[in-house]
Amino acid sequence: MKTNTLSFHEFTRTPKEDWAQEVSKNTAISSKETLENIFLKPLYFESDTAHLDYLQQSPAGIDCLRGAGKESYILGEWEITQKIDLPSIKESNKLLLHSLRNGQNTAAFTCSEAMRQGKDVDEATEAEVASGATISTLEDVAHLFQHVALEAVPLFLNTGCTSVPLLSFLKAYCVDHNFNMRQLKGTVGMDPLGTLAEYGRVPLSTRDLYDHLAYATRLAHSNVSELKTIIVSSIPYHNSGANAVQELAYMLATGVQYIDECIKRGLSLHQVLPHMTFSFSVSSHLFMEISKLRAFDDTAVSVPFIHTETSHLTQSKEDMYTNALRSTVQAFASIVGGADSLHIEPYDSVTSSSSQFAHRLARNTHLILQHETHISKVMDPAGGSWYVEAYTHELMTKAWELFGNIEDHGGMEEALKQGRIQDEVEQMKVKRQEDIECRIERLIGVTHYAPKQQDVSQEIKSTPFKKEEIKMYKYSDQNASEFSSNLSLEDYTKLASKGVTAGWMLKQMAKQTQPDSVVPLTKWRAAEKFEKIRVYTKGMSIGIMELTDPSSRKKAEIARSLFESAGFACETIKNIDSYVEIADWMNEQKHEAYVICGSDELVEKLLTKAMTYFEEDSVYVYVVGEEHVSRKTQWQQKGVMSVIHPKTNVIQCVKKLLCALEVEVHV
Repeated sequence: MKTNTLSFHEFTRTPKEDWAQEVSKNTAISSKETLENIFLKPLYFESDTAHLDYLQQSPAGIDCLRGAGKESYILGEWEITQKIDLPSIKESNKLLLHSLRNGQNTAAFTCSEAMRQGKDVDEATEAEVASGATISTLEDVAHLFQHVALEAVPLFLNTGCTSVPLLSFLKAYCVDHNFNMRQLKGTVGMDPLGTLAEYGRVPLSTRDLYDHLAYATRLAHSNVSELKTIIVSSIPYHNSGANAVQELAYMLATGVQYIDECIKRGLSLHQVLPHMTFSFSVSSHLFMEISKLRAFDDTAVSVPFIHTETSHLTQSKEDMYTNALRSTVQAFASIVGGADSLHIEPYDSVTSSSSQFAHRLARNTHLILQHETHISKVMDPAGGSWYVEAYTHELMTKAWELFGNIEDHGGMEEALKQGRIQDEVEQMKVKRQEDIECRIERLIGVTHYAPKQQDVSQEIKSTPFKKEEIKMYKYSDQNASEFSSNLSLEDYTKLASKGVTAGWMLKQMAKQTQPDSVVPLTKWRAAEKFEKIRVYTKGMSIGIMELTDPSSRKKAEIARSLFESAGFACETIKNIDSYVEIADWMNEQKHEAYVICGSDELVEKLLTKAMTYFEEDSVYVYVVGEEHVSRKTQWQQKGVMSVIHPKTNVIQCVKKLLCALEVEVHV
């Protein structure tokens, strides 16, 4: 037959339902409900997106949909915003210069917890200054940017509750170095509500911090048109367990609050919007994260500048090299979703300030994605996918509904002060923690395919940090008498060159106001409980017995995966067909506990007789099977510790065993 005579008329039309059934059968993918209460189907069709009129638009359309106007797509790159997290200012400068020579194109730093809360080094704890750079004086700024061509390199610093001290130092630095401040670009931004939610306290009232927000934005609009001074961040909520809908809604509500407060202080909407950066954390749920970023693009009132960071929440301390793999997936999702700027968490950042090798690996991940995959050469690369488009629309709709609810109850600040946001995030965290403990949500290297404890890499070690390594600055109150007690924000900019510290500035400001406080969010990391339980099980082992039954092998894999995720070593014996063999092997091996794997009938037949050998001894035995109440009670009466299955709560199961072994557990 000639190819030009081929047609599809001879094929019968297959109903959609048959396609969906075939996909479910051959891929083990079934319909499921997400944490966002979105019902995902195994297969999507064009009809699932037929109601979305905006899909007819070009990605370059003027309505700000589908990644419209994104310079990252036009230029073929995004800002490589690898944040340097060293406490030492001089070491930070050295690493920045090295990074800029090797592909990085942004001067980005992690501001320490002390700096974000408005504290100088001398009044902060060691943990608060070990988390990044504390920029307290003009001298710090000079050391930080030594030999850095600021006219060519965008900045990225999230200063926390206020950016006025750092902007004051930057302005003085530009004067001292004959540098035109108008050439500064990037983000030197503040996020007062995000800081309030994260730490539960800010040193000034939110009203005063909104004054700072408006002052910084007016300064930028008048003098530094390319500098962004407002950061709206979902990261504190993400790192406390919030789902995608909550992140989107909280971002929108925070952004609206900041815009409203700036407008009240005399700025126009068009003066504020160009100076806003929206900062997201991106986790490993690829399509959900792509859809989340696209949904935010669709709900924004103008083309937003989106900064993304790979998720700290998903990182693990053990088997840390898997963190690099997670971050690569998350980085990919960020760029496909439309990020303008991206920070990839170094794989070892969960333990300490990151090593230079980890920084290099993270930086090179950007470069491979940019120069070897060409992913940014396509506008809205996920556009047209029925699955992604439907998911994006669902997220957008639900986020808009939650945003409306927040606005109806007084806005984001009021919701934080009432504790509503914290309660919502806490409830979601509890749900997510349960899914992880039951291994419904997978963390490779933690809940599944966990390495043996002796195989966990020992070469990655935390470098001890001492607060004394950072130069202390303290501006004497005796020198403060020359200044008026009622200083304006402009006055602080003038005083930056007089030797004052950021902490001194905040203390002066605090004399005429009261700090605001709320219940803080609870920081959370998904792998943490598994890491803690493995401390108690170190050196312990489980004996797994496979009976002569076709189902025993699969059940043994379930048992092995469960107990190895909690840190136990597992030893397996196969093809057991008598109760005598069971009793002898248990008697010889002396493991902390044993698992019998086989059909319910065979286990029932052999277990009762085998346990009679240990009536005087404490022996802990598990059975792999369905957790029917009657069956479970029956087996427990015969000495079985518990019935385990693929969705057993690992932490609860192991804590019960350790308690029986008289090990005191704090997890």
